[in-house]
Amino acid sequence: MEKETLSLYDDRLQTKEIKILKTILPYLNPTTQKNISMLISYMQLQKTMEFFENPENTMQIVAMEKKDNAADILNAIRVHCNSQEQQQIDHLLNAMQMISTYEILFNGGGDSNG
Repeated sequence: MEKETLSLYDDRLQTKEIKILKTILPYLNPTTQKNISMLISYMQLQKTMEFFENPENTMQIVAMEKKDNAADILNAIRVHCNSQEQQQIDHLLNAMQMISTYEILFNGGGDSNG
C-alpha cells in the first residue's frame, strides 16, 4: 500500500496522546500491546462521541471533504488499496469515463427523461 494518509475526520480525532500510544505499540510485549490497543480504541470512541456532539464539526468535515461524484470517492479509496484492487478501480474509472463521454456525445450531456 502507499503512504498512509489521514482524512480530515481522522485528523480531528487523533490526539497527541493517541498518536504517541500508537507509536509505542511495536515496542511493547503482546499482552501490553493488547491492553494499550483497547485503551486507544476507547480513547478514539470517546473522542468520536465528543466530536459529533457538536454539529458544527460534522458540517466542517462535509464542507472540506465533500466530493461531487463516484469517481472522486473511488480515487480517495484507491490510495488504501493493494495493486490488484487499484487496477480494478482504474478499470471502473475508465468505464465510468467512457459512459460519461458517451452521454455527452449522444445525449447532449444532459439528463434526458424520455
